[in-house]
Amino acid sequence: MLIFDEKKYAIDLLKNKEFNTYRKRDIERYILIRYLASEGLSSQEIRKEIDKFPLVGCEYLDKKEVDIIYNKILEKALSQLLVTGVVVNIYKSEIDIINSIENEEARNLLFVLLVYYKWAVEQSNTNMYFFSRYNNTKMVLVNDLDMWKNAGLMKLRKAERYKVNNILINKGLYVEDNFKSNNYFYLPFSVDSGDIAFSVSNFDNILGELLYYNDPDSYKRCQECGMVIKKTRSPKKYCTKCAKIVKNRQNKEYYNLGKTKSNKTVEK
Repeated sequence: MLIFDEKKYAIDLLKNKEFNTYRKRDIERYILIRYLASEGLSSQEIRKEIDKFPLVGCEYLDKKEVDIIYNKILEKALSQLLVTGVVVNIYKSEIDIINSIENEEARNLLFVLLVYYKWAVEQSNTNMYFFSRYNNTKMVLVNDLDMWKNAGLMKLRKAERYKVNNILINKGLYVEDNFKSNNYFYLPFSVDSGDIAFSVSNFDNILGELLYYNDPDSYKRCQECGMVIKKTRSPKKYCTKCAKIVKNRQNKEYYNLGKTKSNKTVEK
């Protein structure tokens, strides 16, 4: 479960009025609380909003017991800062190494790993990484499934995905270790200085950023959110999500305009 921008995620939760997941709803609730707090809402106002996302299993508890649970949730959620507005700089030296890999799947995976790694090490949530004395660097918690999804590797069989991982390991570009039953990694070629090739601030299509950089004639950005989309023969301006939003907005504006004209006609 990768959430690069908690503000955007929380806004969608409020809009849809329901959680996106079942198993990770506790994390989603924390994100929602952090966002509401960042908007200046008081504890009472936050409680009123998150009551719209009821806790499972509290149906038979009295009000005092439920209040204790909610207070603990609020305290835990607000112990971390809202993650939003993060910008990841990708340097020319890093891109040159990534583009030198002949295998396309390995190249795409390494880029996604790089963006995720550089984003994760800057977070206040220290559960996401630890400092390895052996490697003398921060190692970041990784979920292979999340990386594969963002790198577009889900079309491959699981064994083939691990073969892609092994290409990076054998080249010494990806170092993984297990710590307290979790997998962590770091990228020896990652740097934080030099000539910047480009910056990533929209994480809705991470791989698209690499494709756009390498082949700008085949890709462009959504005019609404800035996400990278593939060019088509039709004059496509928006990503799928924004196209629906823009269409609904235009319909609403058209309806309001017609309503205004109708009222003026009646007045005459």
